Formats: sequence, structure tokens, C-alpha cells
Amino acid sequence: MTNILAISPEAARASAIGRALAVADSHYRFRTSDTSLEDLCTQHEELDGIDLLLVDGAKMTMQDFTTLASLTSQHASLACVLLTPESSAEIAICAMRAGVRDVRPWPVPPEDLQRAIEEIAGRLHGSRRAGKVISFVSCKGGSGTSFLAANLGFAASAAGKQALLVDLSQQYGEAAFLVTEATPPATIADVCMQIDRLDPAYLDACLTRVSDGFDVLAGAPDPARAKEIKPEHLQRIVNLVRHRYDLVIFDVGQTISNVSIAALDVSESIFPVVQLSLPYLRGARRLLEMFGSLGYGNDRIRVVVNRYHKKGPLGLAELEKTLGLRVQTVIPEDSASVSESINQGVPILRLARSSGVAKGLSELAHCILPASESSGGTFLQKLFRKPIPARA
Repeated sequence: MTNILAISPEAARASAIGRALAVADSHYRFRTSDTSLEDLCTQHEELDGIDLLLVDGAKMTMQDFTTLASLTSQHASLACVLLTPESSAEIAICAMRAGVRDVRPWPVPPEDLQRAIEEIAGRLHGSRRAGKVISFVSCKGGSGTSFLAANLGFAASAAGKQALLVDLSQQYGEAAFLVTEATPPATIADVCMQIDRLDPAYLDACLTRVSDGFDVLAGAPDPARAKEIKPEHLQRIVNLVRHRYDLVIFDVGQTISNVSIAALDVSESIFPVVQLSLPYLRGARRLLEMFGSLGYGNDRIRVVVNRYHKKGPLGLAELEKTLGLRVQTVIPEDSASVSESINQGVPILRLARSSGVAKGLSELAHCILPASESSGGTFLQKLFRKPIPARA
């Protein structure tokens, strides 16, 4: 479903665009507004959940194009289309520099607008990242959930993907320090306290950069600050990041709360982390029962066995029989490499790439992530094959 917002400085034209959209029997929802571009730059909630912005360009000025460029830079996942009665090369160049995806004539018959939107929406969804959202959950304290979640994010980036780790641990969340020595500029609690400011630029300033393709939104520094995080805050964060990253990983930890349930609700797959011992087995059974009560089917559950060694007190077959689920991934015991990685704050794929732990995480990353998809060019890209030099 494509969500559309159509804006015009004149209510009559906004209504006309709305009537044209209403005629279409298609797979999109829309609303119209006489909100200005300048107001949209400050009223970020107006664009929550919006995929496609239709802008009435009948009276666009150069200042309007500058404002539009600021808007598209703040909302990188938003597709913007300019509707204009004058489709000249000059307007097309200004539109492209402002980040507009396409320029279409207006007014047009409703069926022509419908076809144009279907074409643009098809390109939009075809070019977006899959944006998989997953969660790692601890069956019992000390399972190594944060280590696996953090290093999986780095493994995804090593495979050429863009990954984001969101640390939801309510007990001194320090997942970022497992893969970097850098001090986080901000935490998720800070973001939630300033949730009205949330846009791509603000979020980028709050993220910890681990590598070119891997970012971390650090956890709250203490349980008191963790109370600043609300389920509705988490939903706004997910709406913003899921199309900017190929993989979004929630490190839920061991605590099940309204916030962690909100993360689990939006997760395509849930990875409970268990070790092969009776305390972990009991914890895993209780956790699976809780998942069942929350309506999470077994098709979403992917059991991860950490610190596996063949001579442990339990075997994989016994674990699978007790849980009624197949094991998705087995991460072998390698305490020396893992300890060194944690102590240095360096991803294990960087420190001990040939270790069994690094290989297991790389295999898991390849299993989770979809194959790369190529994206088609837009109308403007086809119109201007050569890059336009910036003005001196």
C-alpha cells in the first residue's frame, strides 16, 4: 500500500488533485493539504508513514525549490513528484537538484494521473531496500545475545549491506562497546526525549559509526533513562530507518516490556539465543510460551545456539525435541577469540575472521539478507543522462 500526501498552496487545487486521486480504484491511500513546503520542513509528523509526496508546482519560486531540497534531504526515503503546468527543461533541472523523483503535467485526466502514480509507486517500491527488521532475545542472562547482535550487524556490512543495531537493553546497554571504542554521541533515550525533532539528519547525529555500512543506536545508560523509551517512539524510529537500511537489528535483551514487545511486533524474525544447558532450556521454553501468548507463530522464531561444543550436557537433537523447533544457527565455543574481541571493542570478523564464531555469523548474515536488487532509473535520470555540474 502506497501512502500519498498531495499539497498545494491553494485549497481549491489541493481539492482538485484529491478528486482526481479519489476516482482511482488502486492500492494506495491519500490525503490532501494546503500545508506549505516550509511548514512541512518543521512539522515532521505530517510526513510520518508517507511514501509519495505530490507537490503542486503551479507557482513554484526558486525559494520553493530551495525549501523542497531541504525537505527531501531530511526525508531520504520519501519520493517527491512535482505537478506543473509548464514542463520545461529549466524546471526539470531545478526539480532534479531539489531531489524530486519525477515531474508530471497538471492538470491531466484522472486516469492519466492514476497511471502515473502506479508507475512511480512501482519504481519506488522496486528500488527500496527490503529493510528487514529482526530481534535478538536472551533466553537467560549471559547468553551472549548482545555480542551476537552487534557482530551480526558488522557481518552484514562486510557483505556489502547497510545495517543498524538498536540497543534496547534496559540494564546499562553497552552493545556499541562490543564493536567499537568510540563513545556514542547519543543514546536511544536521548532520541526519544527529542522525538519531535526526529528526522534523518537528527538521527544521523545520534548514531555511532562502526564502519561504512554499520551504525549503532546506543542503549540507555541506566534503567531510569530507559523509561524515556515508549512503544510509539520506537514505531517512529522504525518508520524512519527501515528503508534506509537493509537490516535493522533490535537487541531486546532479557526483559520483556511494552517497548520490547513493540520491537518484536515489527520484527520479521525473532532470534532467541540459548546455550546447551538445563537453565537455558527452561528459559527458552518459558520464552516460547510467551511468544505463543503474544501471537508469534513458530515460522517467525529462529533459535540460535551460542557457545556450542559437542561434549556439552545437552545435544542439539534433545534441544530441538524439547522446544519443538529446529535450530537455525549454531555458533561454536571460542572463548579466547570472543574475549579478545570484547576486551578490544573490535568486531570478531575484523579480529579473528577465520574463527568459527566469525564464520557462523557470516553464514547467518547471508541467510537473513535478501539478494541485491537493481533499481530502474527515474524520469529525470532518463532525461538527463549526464550529471549536471554545480554552479560555481
